[in-house]
Amino acid sequence: MYKVFIKDSLLIIGDQSREKAIDYLGEAQLMNLVRARLESPAEPVYVFARNLKEVWANFKKNFKIIEAAGGAVLNPDQDLLMIYRLGKWDLPKGKIEFGEPKELAALREVEEETGVPRPEITGILPTTYHIYPLDDRLILKRTYWFAMRIAKGFDFLVPQLEEDILDASWCDPQEIMENRKNTYGNIGLVLDALQEDIS
Repeated sequence: MYKVFIKDSLLIIGDQSREKAIDYLGEAQLMNLVRARLESPAEPVYVFARNLKEVWANFKKNFKIIEAAGGAVLNPDQDLLMIYRLGKWDLPKGKIEFGEPKELAALREVEEETGVPRPEITGILPTTYHIYPLDDRLILKRTYWFAMRIAKGFDFLVPQLEEDILDASWCDPQEIMENRKNTYGNIGLVLDALQEDIS
């Protein structure tokens, strides 16, 4: 199953039959769903595709693919490192450089965007997808997420202003819940995967 965020809307493409699912009818149908959600938010939609691998491969051909990696970093107090960028709370992430392993890209981005020295990767979190327009192209960004920890407290955070990051903060469970009201859907998936560690 693939969960693709389009602004504040969610398109799910899966091969399990479910109530209120829409049967896959071809690429034009999927792209019409994408374009409609780029124009205005809509309820989540589930498209049932019997040959999911083939449908997903064809769907991706409609986009320029950007690969990114990021980290959900916890300190010894179980506080989560979050950043505030472009009016939303987010997690540090960025594009993978050519030939760069995704794990190293995630560690590099955490350090560049927050000033936290490279933490230790402790696990793999769900990969997320989101679609957005850029110039005259549609981008499908795939972000690989990693659970990370730092061994000791690190209070001096340096938000990367040139990337429009206005704040970097260690957030306790109450702050995470509050920030979640003003974040992206794909970040919600990552937070769900971390639930046991941050509650």
